[in-house]
Amino acid sequence: MLLDKMIFIRVFAITLLILFFVSGNAQDYYFVTAKSGLNVRSSNKLSAKKMAKIPYGVIVQKIADTDKEMTIIDNGIEITGKWIKIKYSNYPYIISKETDTHEKEGFVFDGYLKKNENDAIINSSRIPKTEYDELFKKASKPIEKSKKIGDLDSIKTILKNRVEWVSQFENEDYKREDQIKSITISNGQKLILNEFFSEEIGFSKGWSGYYPAYDILVLEGGHTSDRTFSIKTGETEGTIGNPDYFVHSPQKTLRLNGIFGGQECISYFFQRKVKGEFEYLTEFDLIDDHCVIKEFYWINETSFIYRTKYYSKDEIHGETDCFKGQIKLK
Repeated sequence: MLLDKMIFIRVFAITLLILFFVSGNAQDYYFVTAKSGLNVRSSNKLSAKKMAKIPYGVIVQKIADTDKEMTIIDNGIEITGKWIKIKYSNYPYIISKETDTHEKEGFVFDGYLKKNENDAIINSSRIPKTEYDELFKKASKPIEKSKKIGDLDSIKTILKNRVEWVSQFENEDYKREDQIKSITISNGQKLILNEFFSEEIGFSKGWSGYYPAYDILVLEGGHTSDRTFSIKTGETEGTIGNPDYFVHSPQKTLRLNGIFGGQECISYFFQRKVKGEFEYLTEFDLIDDHCVIKEFYWINETSFIYRTKYYSKDEIHGETDCFKGQIKLK
């Protein structure tokens, strides 16, 4: 049973990332936007039994619509939506006490869901090196290097009252200092990590770290993949990315972001600032076999240039191509 659960967690993690970054297959996936979490109920009405509470930023799958509409007032703002049926899981956080079930179904109000779809169109094309060099002269070249605290003891001190680390282990032979037990986010909600998920990630010196400017903790998963957490909101890598890949536009209304999935290539996406916070905007697929951006520069708020490199089966080649791109918001 334990082995089955561990296999499920690994497969679920890989599947979720694939679905998230392949828009054609992710049309029924949604982000939870309720800052204090979204209640899951046994049927499509407020009086129905509460089954779980899904944290902000977690991705869920819609499996059925209903004709039951509802309007609520939240802090003076009218929110209209309908009840839908979803699938959810105790990954990466424990959101349901029924831990023996890998996936469960329930009903939620979709006024607090944002569809995982691309809200912009990216037009990108290869250009000659001479054109790239001319555009480079006009490019914005801000210093993007964010302060990173790379010492685990220092991170534990800084996040003392916000991140709880596992201290008791059933098998002392597997005792470690870098397994996360829970995260208390800014609104006071305590998010407890799924044990089987947290066992698979840890702190890797030189790779992991805490970025105080963004309140993001980066850990390492299997195959040196990125496992990141927003200590502020509880979001994970699918929506917050990794600060090492941040490149902000000149006015900081957009930014390039990305995560390393442990399979050579980096999955890039853009974010847009909405009410002072950056939100997922659209995926950014590179052309041909190129899967790593060597350099990226904004020309203005929606135009950019970049150079890429690609991987062979044996090594990284130094060859690069030059591109220019444009974001058109929907």
